[in-house]
Amino acid sequence: MNKLKAMREGGAILGSIRASLYDFVQVGVTPTAVEAETMKLIRARGVEPSFTRVPNYRWATCININDGIVHGIPDSTKEFQDGDIVTVDLGVYHLGFHTDCAFTKVVGSSSPTKDQFLAGGLASLKAALSVIKPGNRVGHIGQAVEQTLKKFALSPARELTGHGVGRELHEEPMIPNYLSGKLDSTPQLVLGQTLAIETIYVDGKPTLIMAKDGWTISTKDGRLSGVFEETVEVVTDGCSILTTPSLFQIT
Repeated sequence: MNKLKAMREGGAILGSIRASLYDFVQVGVTPTAVEAETMKLIRARGVEPSFTRVPNYRWATCININDGIVHGIPDSTKEFQDGDIVTVDLGVYHLGFHTDCAFTKVVGSSSPTKDQFLAGGLASLKAALSVIKPGNRVGHIGQAVEQTLKKFALSPARELTGHGVGRELHEEPMIPNYLSGKLDSTPQLVLGQTLAIETIYVDGKPTLIMAKDGWTISTKDGRLSGVFEETVEVVTDGCSILTTPSLFQIT
């Protein structure tokens, strides 16, 4: 089976697992329960978790709460509280290829501020996807994300990026959520390329800190953070979302 066929299949599997987890993540659920549910769903579909292939990482998910932004170890038995913003990141390995995705949601009661925070993240992801096509550049993606986040008074995390994805979970090119350097000097997008487009953003200053566990990264000022991610394929007239149903269908 060729790469694109395998990744289309894997993306559909991962997307369906994400949709189930999106409904599963509620007030009173714990990160350990989300991890267990994820492993159950992955095994039921006959695929493997991508993240356990990362050296020294043995979990299928990364789970972060409120100011936690990425790489949170899902070993906590503390229940999600009403109003928490929860991010779940996961990937699957199918027939030799990875796909990667993430979502952020409010559990229980939300607020206009939190709704606007999530809307800004989704809008920036949509803007990023709209500029992906052969001949455009990685810089177009970062520029679109940053400009859209700015409209919502939000900021991209500057130390964390989206990335290429395929035989390896993290491949070139790295895809910042802002325009880094001159646009014309950033990598060009090509037909058939597969990318993990990952909007990683905060509602405060984009200064991050690492926890003592060596994995969990959070905002230094304790403000909210979010991640929305899809795996996509660059096609003739734009991009095709492989992780379906997409975030725009489940949120």
